[in-house]
Amino acid sequence: GKDLNQALAWFDKAVEAQPTAFWIHHQRANCLAKLGKKAEAKMAAEKSKDLATTAKNDDYVKLNEKLLAELK
Repeated sequence: GKDLNQALAWFDKAVEAQPTAFWIHHQRANCLAKLGKKAEAKMAAEKSKDLATTAKNDDYVKLNEKLLAELK
């Protein structure tokens, strides 16, 4: 919760390094939401949800659904 812009830069690098890591996309979505970038946060959460569904990780599917509901 210190420097969200720096955190976002790190999440962007992490996503580049591991594009299928749904947990990183989820944390990036949370960061974007805290920065007030609602549209980008929704896209990141949708991407995370899709990747988590493919990976059969129901916990992250639910986390992303919750985040998406909060962003509406």
